[in-house]
Amino acid sequence: MDAIADASDTITQSVPWQRSATLLALAFACTAEYWTTASVSLTLTDLGGTLGASSDEASWALTIYTTAFAVAIALSHRLSVYFGNRKYLGTCALLYGLASIACAFSPNLPVFLSFRALQGFAGGVFLVRTFVFFTQRIEPERRASMAISFFIEVFLVGRLIPYVASGWVADNITWRLEFVVPALFMFAAAGLFFTFTADHWRQADNTGERVDVAGIVLLAVGATALQVVLSRGEIDDWFGSPFICYCFGLGMVANALFVFWQLSSKNQSPLLDLRYMKERSVYAGGILGLALGFLLSGSLYVIPQYLRTVESHSALQTGVLLGVSSAGAAIALWALQYMQPLVKRLGSRLILAIAFITAMLSEFMFGRLLTPDTPDYMLWIPLFLNGVFIAVSVPTLGGAAFALVAEQETSSARAIFYGLRQFGTSMGVAVALILIDRRSQLHSGRLLERFFGRSLAVISQSSEFSPESLRGLEAVIRKQSLVLSFADVFNFMALIAGLSLLAIPLLPKLRPLSKGAATGMTPMPSLEGVGRTAER
Repeated sequence: MDAIADASDTITQSVPWQRSATLLALAFACTAEYWTTASVSLTLTDLGGTLGASSDEASWALTIYTTAFAVAIALSHRLSVYFGNRKYLGTCALLYGLASIACAFSPNLPVFLSFRALQGFAGGVFLVRTFVFFTQRIEPERRASMAISFFIEVFLVGRLIPYVASGWVADNITWRLEFVVPALFMFAAAGLFFTFTADHWRQADNTGERVDVAGIVLLAVGATALQVVLSRGEIDDWFGSPFICYCFGLGMVANALFVFWQLSSKNQSPLLDLRYMKERSVYAGGILGLALGFLLSGSLYVIPQYLRTVESHSALQTGVLLGVSSAGAAIALWALQYMQPLVKRLGSRLILAIAFITAMLSEFMFGRLLTPDTPDYMLWIPLFLNGVFIAVSVPTLGGAAFALVAEQETSSARAIFYGLRQFGTSMGVAVALILIDRRSQLHSGRLLERFFGRSLAVISQSSEFSPESLRGLEAVIRKQSLVLSFADVFNFMALIAGLSLLAIPLLPKLRPLSKGAATGMTPMPSLEGVGRTAER
């Protein structure tokens, strides 16, 4: 009851126009993040060529960003309490904008990746604090409708427009300009945060606790070391490399010490309150969050790379196709505004099951439809379904994961959940790279053995083929093997989506509250709406 009273007091004391300004700033910040992520995933081929990087090295622009993003999410709760939301959000928005400008002017890959890491670290705060803002500053009866409207706008401006706009800019001017718009959004957000945002969104956060420096160091070292293993492992022969073995050991030890330190009674202000993992909804949500992040890497990396490298589409052509997925997400979110009664009757578990089945169908269709010259229109349906999956699964899981956590205590739990989801995305990109490389080698050898009964090295020494014929044969084999390897990746993701269905029953079953019951356990903001609690 104290938590409910605290929530009501916090909301009552909020000045409406200050809340509106903060919400606008969060919209600007989330839009900038989506814009940057969409643009970079679309133009990896272009920036790799300009910065002198291979396709594997160019992908680090995504994996380094997502890893730094995940670390920042884990830090977001404790740092927002220590510094206050006004300073913390404003400073992060300013840093993100400056890092975006620096990315645009980066002369080489190492410099570019350094500023991408800074972008990720600065950007990890906004999404999770947006959900916390809805929970702590918006009245329960208004949360669901406002959250859906918020994310429709963010999807339209941050996902649909940048695919087309950045594609045109990359084809006709330079990919470097794609960082200008996010920088402007972030500078505007910084001004709003510094001017209108309250330091603490609830009085209980004004504790003056110290920052868990040891936890920050252990988490940063552990995440960085394991990210190096994922990024460099394939290049450096995995555990055949002493450097990879060292990084793997360092990452495992640092992460184990991090968990031990967070649970230790000597740690008076833990970075993450891992006790929430005892809650059925949180640990089940964490498992599904990892799977969801893994599947999100399909739209983030695999689909754009297939269209750019195999289909040889321009950035604009690829952007237009990816816009189909964003349109599907926006339409699904818009439709869900008017389907809340049906959603409440079905429950979060059934909605999530439908979402993951949709993802499985989308990935399976990609795997079946891919050929060296698949017409674009044949990809519209799986792209649209992919967008629907994202729009339905992200908010629904984001609410169901906290059904057993008092809503005013969800800040730390959300940091755990979204950190795991973001790590799943980073892991998904790395695994996709490994599968594409390994499977393309396998398929290349099988194709040559199937049609010629010998390897390309043996064929090249034969007088039966001219040099021009050999080059043409090599190009055909390379393209066909890439098609088959991308199909394998999509089929693997379909398998992940199918296996994720097994974890959905672990989530709590939600039921409507009786009239006049307390709403302290309301999962928000999710498609479940408000006025519901959970059965263990």
